[in-house]
Parts: sequence; structure tokens; C-alpha cells
Amino acid sequence: MKTLLRLCACLLLGCVLTACPETTVNDDFGLKPLTLKASDWNGSWQPIDDDDKTDFSVIDAQQGLIRFTEPGKKEAMPIEFKIRRASADDKVNLYFVLIHEKGTKPGSFTIYILRQSDKGILFLWGIEHDAIEAAIKAGQLQGSTRQVKNDTINHLDSVPANYTKLLEPQFWNWSEPMVLKRAKK
Repeated sequence: MKTLLRLCACLLLGCVLTACPETTVNDDFGLKPLTLKASDWNGSWQPIDDDDKTDFSVIDAQQGLIRFTEPGKKEAMPIEFKIRRASADDKVNLYFVLIHEKGTKPGSFTIYILRQSDKGILFLWGIEHDAIEAAIKAGQLQGSTRQVKNDTINHLDSVPANYTKLLEPQFWNWSEPMVLKRAKK
């Protein structure tokens, strides 16, 4: 299995090319950037069920910006992602992760939710596109939907009401977390 986040990027590209459902946000989605401590993030990470490693580097700690690369793969482009607070309550340990592929349109960040454990483990969950579409159409979330071929492209507005509502369980695929652990040196 390839690195977990590279897989997410490939899935996003596949979705764009095959018109499967997707949900995007702008780069300011979330309450504010998570201030990062470089020692908590820099280094090698790997999926719990694989030996492939990914290197994380904090680019801008104040803006919650991280770059990840795959060691030994010169043709692979680095991917940058932002981590932003999902809740004003510091006890809530969930954050929005916004991933942007180079060459994609502005405002087309893919969104995930992340939980960082104290033991060098990261849990990442994908969004439930159909639940997002239904919530936008029902007025529960602010945003827009549009049809592309037979699938819907959702875009969530960067408004505080969306951040709170998006923490509800129906919007995330909780049963299938992507799990990364800090790689042993």
C-alpha cells in the first residue's frame, strides 16, 4: 500500500477525472490555523499496516502548514496541507485537514478530519459526500452543490456555523479511519 496521504491525493485526482462525488472548501475553512510544534510533526510517518514511509515537514508553524513527501520518489510532487481548528473548545481534539493538489483550482481544498494522539498516532477520516449534499440542500450546511455528469460536487462555505455542524457524526466515515504512526528511526 502506498503512503496513506498519497493515496488520498490519488483518490481525489481519480474523483476529478471520473466525476465521483467530492466535497471542497476554501483554504480558510475552520476557526483558525492550528499552531504546530515542529517536533510533534516533523519526521517520518507510516500507515499502521505498511512499511512505506512519508516525511512530514512543518513549513509554517503559525499557519498550521505541513508538506509531505515520499522519500526516494523524485517524480512524486510534495503535497501541502493545512491543519485548522474545528472547535473553539480546546478540549475538542479534532481538526480540519485541508489538502490542496498543485494545479487544482483555488478554493478546491479536500477536507478531512484529524485527531492526533499523544502517542505518535494520527487518525484521519474522510467526509461523507452524500450526507454533505443532503445537508446543503436541506439548509443545515451553507454551501453549494452542482452536478457534474452523474455526480455531485459540494462546496462548503467558510462560516462558523458550518464548523460546528460539521463535527456531527453523520458527516464523517468514522468506521474507516486512516491511521499513521510515527516511523521508528
